[in-house]
Amino acid sequence: MQPLTQGVANTIFLPPAERLRPYLSTYYFTSIAPDNGAEIYDLLNPEWASVRFRWTGDMRGSVQPDALHDIAPAHFVGPTTRAGPFASRGARVASIGFLPRGWNAFMRESAHGWANRVDAADALATILNFTAMAGALDAIAKVAVDDVASMAAMFDTVLLAALDAHQPAAAEDARIAAAHKALIDPATTSVRDLAGALAISERQLHRLSLRAFGFAPKPLLRRQRFLRTLDVIMRDGARNWSSALDGQYYDQSHFNRDFRAFFGMTPEQYRPMPHPVLAAAAAARIKAMGAPLQALHLSGEPMSHQK
Repeated sequence: MQPLTQGVANTIFLPPAERLRPYLSTYYFTSIAPDNGAEIYDLLNPEWASVRFRWTGDMRGSVQPDALHDIAPAHFVGPTTRAGPFASRGARVASIGFLPRGWNAFMRESAHGWANRVDAADALATILNFTAMAGALDAIAKVAVDDVASMAAMFDTVLLAALDAHQPAAAEDARIAAAHKALIDPATTSVRDLAGALAISERQLHRLSLRAFGFAPKPLLRRQRFLRTLDVIMRDGARNWSSALDGQYYDQSHFNRDFRAFFGMTPEQYRPMPHPVLAAAAAARIKAMGAPLQALHLSGEPMSHQK
């Protein structure tokens, strides 16, 4: 396995245990190590929820338009439709990405209460003991600071035990899986399409969407078409925005409005910005999983590209 601390920024993606893959996207371990000690700034894309454990260094973060602020070593980020700015003078961070089925399986409050929110991990109602997990990770790091394989194995042990003790209701789990699959499908263009795929009313869909996905169906569909366009650009930086537009966009102006809503800036302002952490992580995720964006990850999708 490649070393975690490698260059200014590096991310290693490791798959969770097979039984956890319907609920998690991946485990990912990020090192930020600027050469001159200067603070590195970058932007996270809109994504599903994640818990993050920082075992060295410092970090500030937020979800736009909130100002950057110091974030706890163990912190939780809910599902987002807006970019997440962050800054660090150096850190090592272990993260677990939770898919909507994972929210339903492990969390004990509505995802809507965590929409576009970053806060201390112990503020979340969950069957997982994030404080104990942070302690176990620190213990591993004291023996070998970058032993990410042992950290991933610890995550597997804790999450599998929690899943065995609290199996999600089969009917609800299946409905969320179907909703996620339809949401990921580019052929799903409207709330009516999404409700029809589940054979439920739009009112029922609205309640399910807030509870497990964090947002109402319409902004989720809007986010997905935007991210499909961003996915093209992240795979091929030479592409221009107009050639990458998702088929659900009427024109460039339509996309530009979405870009400003999600990132707080225009595509022209975003493109020349340095992305030292995000670019390295996207390249590593493409290599490991075939795609750069967590929010386009289908539940249960394998990590078939890991080298």
